[in-house]
Amino acid sequence: MARVAERAGWAEGTQSRLETGVTPIKPGQVAVLADILRLSPVTRMRLDRALGVERPADPWWVKYGEVLSRNYEELILIEAQATSMDVASTIIPGPMQAQGYARATLLQSPFVPDPDDAEMLLEVRLQRAEIITERGVPVSATLPEAVLSAGFCGRIALQEQLQYLLDLSRLENVCLRILPSDAEVHPFLGAVTVLDLPALDAPVAYAEWESGSAMIRDVRTVRRHRRNLDYQRAAALSEDQSQRLMQSRLEAL
Repeated sequence: MARVAERAGWAEGTQSRLETGVTPIKPGQVAVLADILRLSPVTRMRLDRALGVERPADPWWVKYGEVLSRNYEELILIEAQATSMDVASTIIPGPMQAQGYARATLLQSPFVPDPDDAEMLLEVRLQRAEIITERGVPVSATLPEAVLSAGFCGRIALQEQLQYLLDLSRLENVCLRILPSDAEVHPFLGAVTVLDLPALDAPVAYAEWESGSAMIRDVRTVRRHRRNLDYQRAAALSEDQSQRLMQSRLEAL
């Protein structure tokens, strides 16, 4: 407590009264403590919301805060700041999902959310697409051939999804490649996205699996994930070949 008070520039008694709630904490004091404790931007936003601290302007996803995990909210914040994204995934990445496919992934997993939450999460997922379609952030995505035949979402939703992938693949900022099922490469499990950020010297990675997710900042681990993404992309079809395969699957439905 003494070290925190010293770094904050106030007396230990002041620190004690803040910690015990005797003295209501002020917004300026929250900011000082957040800096000292090196809280992440998302943790700061959540702390401000809990304390009723007014902020100049909250980002669009704040109104969905009740259904967002801390990791998910951090991903959305980082996506909003990213200058490029590189992703490989066993399912279609969130920002590249059409509505029917997105709804199916939310409602047909082992961790089905409350129906009211699911609708809010669907809105969030669809709005994340703006980083590609509106902001034009460069995106490189490598997806397994199996996603082109994923029947869990139904034929109509799959048709919609394949058309959406084709439309995205034709954007100048999107490089979409399909990894054929007979490729001689170790199968990719889960999903990893590596994001470059203007405020950081090194990229960060976001890993997802069926029951969780993690934001990764360790430089060596992020490099390892990026090498794996490069490995997957090198084994994939070219962009033109990938488009022809997607078109062929769409026409066959």
